[in-house]
Amino acid sequence: MIIAVLLLFFVLLFLGMPIAFTIGIVSMGVLFFSDISLEIMVQRMFAGVNNFSYLALPLFILAGNIMGKGGLTKRLMALADVIVGRFSGGLGMTAVVTSAFFGAVSGSTVATTYAVGSVIVPRMKEQKYSNSFIAAIIGPAGVLGLIIPPSITMVILGITANISIGKLFIAGFLPGILLTVVLCIYVAYMSKKKGFGVIEQTKPTGSEFLKICLQAFFPLMAPIFILGGIFSGLVTATEAAVIAVVYGFILSMFYKELTLKKFKEIMITSATTSATILIIISVASGFTYVLTANRIPEMISKFFLQFASTPLQFLLIVSLVLFILGTLTEVTSLIILLSPIFMPIALQYGIDPIHFGMVLIMNFALANITPPVGLSIIAGCSITDRDMGIEDTFPYILHVIAIVAVVVVMIILFPAISTFIPNLFD
Repeated sequence: MIIAVLLLFFVLLFLGMPIAFTIGIVSMGVLFFSDISLEIMVQRMFAGVNNFSYLALPLFILAGNIMGKGGLTKRLMALADVIVGRFSGGLGMTAVVTSAFFGAVSGSTVATTYAVGSVIVPRMKEQKYSNSFIAAIIGPAGVLGLIIPPSITMVILGITANISIGKLFIAGFLPGILLTVVLCIYVAYMSKKKGFGVIEQTKPTGSEFLKICLQAFFPLMAPIFILGGIFSGLVTATEAAVIAVVYGFILSMFYKELTLKKFKEIMITSATTSATILIIISVASGFTYVLTANRIPEMISKFFLQFASTPLQFLLIVSLVLFILGTLTEVTSLIILLSPIFMPIALQYGIDPIHFGMVLIMNFALANITPPVGLSIIAGCSITDRDMGIEDTFPYILHVIAIVAVVVVMIILFPAISTFIPNLFD
């Protein structure tokens, strides 16, 4: 059964079938040959998204799109530019730091890439950065929106694996900062080596720096309101998403950059993106039932317990599995399909749920930049040059993949990076 399921799954994927249809066909095929009514698939699909917490998904997506189109991006970019712009590779580092800032207000990987890239890519081309280097930086920098809270991926993982979403949010700060710093060091080194960028910015005066900080103050307050509301106990993650939408809308109106045409585009994009994610979650819920009914999670659990004798070995095996699967399918599917299987096993090994959650999140970030289906690197290529393919980002994307992989290993080896801040709230 396992071999047949995997074979059909990967054959359909390689044929180019959308992941939601692939999961649905495989699930119904197993039910049909198991002589189980296909009605159960419909019931499980409905039950899979019949959860109040999932309202946070379209709301965070909407909030991120409003903030991206409403003038927040360039104010955050101005702050990042004044901090790192005068160094070697300054504009490249500005792209990374701005992605970190924007990730803290949007929660979306691809939204971060497009919001930051649409503004900074033309400037990077003017400063003689190569297209391959630009795409290999602006795409992966978008995954900071997945790691730094609030994060749509963390919401999905928290619901699916029964992990506190609020603690996951807090746990993402140190790993996000760590990855931001490491990427900036890489950009500075490579820019100096290859002669990318032109250092044309002088050190700002105190009054200029203060003015830029004040302009970026209100956008940067968004995560404070969101996380503060959650940890004060005043709001749930879903209600915090409502606050993010309202706050972003008010700021966009205040900056007078949110036109009626832009608002229409935002609503259509948000609805389409939300529907895509929720359809995948719905169908994957049915697939999870199929796996459970055939005792496949139990078989996988026995496999790990047999070959992984320590928590470290288990985490490394999980990371290897996610790295391989991440090259073949997108992150939402991996979360829905695998986190309910891996989470109980992690608890058997005595692994802290927050630590394990962040290990999964970092692996999902790695999957987002791994060819051939890494959405972030695809978005980076698309925004740099429409005719650009993933192969054009080599060798730089291989360097970045290695960097993120090293950070994943650091998160595994040093749990405190993930758990230190959340433990302060216990």
